[in-house]
Amino acid sequence: MPFGGNDWLALTQEPTLEPEIPICDPHHHFWDFRTERVPYQRYLLHELAADINSGHNVRSTVFVEARSMYRTDGPEELRPVGEVEFVQGLAA
Repeated sequence: MPFGGNDWLALTQEPTLEPEIPICDPHHHFWDFRTERVPYQRYLLHELAADINSGHNVRSTVFVEARSMYRTDGPEELRPVGEVEFVQGLAA
């Protein structure tokens, strides 16, 4: 299994600096590209929640497209709408 994801992050533990400062994470992506079960090929709500609850005072974050979860059929120009539909489903 390739090395990555939480295995890589666990190599270095660092203290949270200034945990009282409110943070807006400027962007995050959601994806599930797993052809094999390797952690770094998946980043969904569970992974985001773990990251924003890691000691920092994250108050908000901004979703940015990742070319993931596109529709598999229909007009080519509308296939990216599948990613928006997927993320709206996560937020519901």
